[in-house]
Amino acid sequence: MSAVGIIAEFNPLHTGHKRLIDYAKTLDDNVACVISGNFVQRGDVAIISKQQRAKFALLCGVDIVAELPVLWSMSTAQNFALGGVWQLYNLGCRKIVFGSECGDIDALINAADVLNSDGFFEKVSEKAKSGVTFAVARENAAQEMGVDFTLLRGANNNLGIEYILAAKKLNLPIEFQTIKRIGAGHNSNEIDDGFVSSSFIREELLKSNIGYTERFMPREIRGIINPEHIADIKRLENAILCSLRTKSANDLKNLPDISEGLENKIYFSARVATSLDELYNMIKTKRYTMARIRRLVLSAFLALDNRFFMTPPPYVRVLGFNSNGLEHLKMPQGIIPVITRALQIKNLDDDAIKVFETECRATDIYNLALGVPLECGSEQKMKLLKTEELL
Repeated sequence: MSAVGIIAEFNPLHTGHKRLIDYAKTLDDNVACVISGNFVQRGDVAIISKQQRAKFALLCGVDIVAELPVLWSMSTAQNFALGGVWQLYNLGCRKIVFGSECGDIDALINAADVLNSDGFFEKVSEKAKSGVTFAVARENAAQEMGVDFTLLRGANNNLGIEYILAAKKLNLPIEFQTIKRIGAGHNSNEIDDGFVSSSFIREELLKSNIGYTERFMPREIRGIINPEHIADIKRLENAILCSLRTKSANDLKNLPDISEGLENKIYFSARVATSLDELYNMIKTKRYTMARIRRLVLSAFLALDNRFFMTPPPYVRVLGFNSNGLEHLKMPQGIIPVITRALQIKNLDDDAIKVFETECRATDIYNLALGVPLECGSEQKMKLLKTEELL
């Protein structure tokens, strides 16, 4: 049985995401999604827990929802893409669809080929010596090699290119398709033709404007968000600052994506800053994006290291499915184990157990960021979601 895959945060799921799901349903009877866990790529808590977001996806027509563990979901675009593509392949997806600013899959594949060519990274390294961010260095190098520079200025274009590159790196036979994003752009605060960005919705949810934000969400999930479901990193602020003040510069050397003595700047900044925003701004330089700084801070807080950085996840954990998805899961699909219950982890290898232990720790911490905090252990007790039981 075949399936088409989507990699997403659904943070939270809105009408633009529903449009992508509906398009995927025209390509195959089964749609599988891999969604970010409770910490997301921008270096923040997910506004709503992964279990709630999985529920939303199932109600909006997805057949199988799996999680991208924190070691990949709160990481660089390259590592995020590597984890998502690998998990979808192991769920039986041989086609992946995503939204992009350009809507032109041939242009994105061509850009990926250039970025994967001999000598490209040497050119990027040369550009980076001027002190620009990696993203700008990559854009400048790609432009010199014939790629339209505007293509690499779209956040979704870039992520789509990383999906294509991840499949090349893993040598996976996956076909990619894209649809053009419509409405408000990435991180925009504008309302455009009834569509808004996820960041717009998150800001309104944090102001408790739940009823207002639901007009930008699919009808299938309106009326089921409660204030207790909404997570805010500000509830963890003092805990994060406290944790970083207990760490030495040496403790920070093995963070994922750490480089060039940045651990020293984090160490000294943590001893001065009295708020998260102050901490981020003290560490920030023009060479590093704010998202990267936030990820490093949260990685230190969550005790994440680089052991699994840029390696594929050792298992796929399914969060929920419908009857179609269940039939699909009965068929052998990939290389790594696909699990539906936490108890299955104990029968896997040491890497899988380590990844799951990290996920449990991250969820226990995330639970303190919710409107109504939860006790430890919810990761191990998490119920498998079945669409028929949600309706």
